[in-house]
Amino acid sequence: MSKQTKLDKNKEKAVKKTKKPSKKIKDKSINHTSKLNKPLKTKLKKEVHPDHFFVFVSGQRIKNVKELADALEIIDEDNYKHHANENKNDFACWINDIFEEFDLAEKIKTAKNKSHARLIIYKHIANSFW
Repeated sequence: MSKQTKLDKNKEKAVKKTKKPSKKIKDKSINHTSKLNKPLKTKLKKEVHPDHFFVFVSGQRIKNVKELADALEIIDEDNYKHHANENKNDFACWINDIFEEFDLAEKIKTAKNKSHARLIIYKHIANSFW
């Protein structure tokens, strides 16, 4: 038998030894449907009665906290400062009085600008979801 033939046979044996029949792996996937497929059940997305809408000085009307966060992205800085400044914070009052989200209202009072306020709201919504 030639050296090449012996090498080929040894390779075949090595391959046979390393190839083991695969064991079936049980599906251990986690069922996330309870959280991911259900709508966000929170007061923050609940639409309030039109009498309780937040109305910006520009006239834009907001019916829930999620919409407030979205609106903070597009309103101008003067509009934001009219509602949130060193003397008052209309957003915090609305969140506190209408939605009774006291923690969020306190956090919104600390917002330095409209981007920071948006971030606070989105984080709060995310934490409420999980």
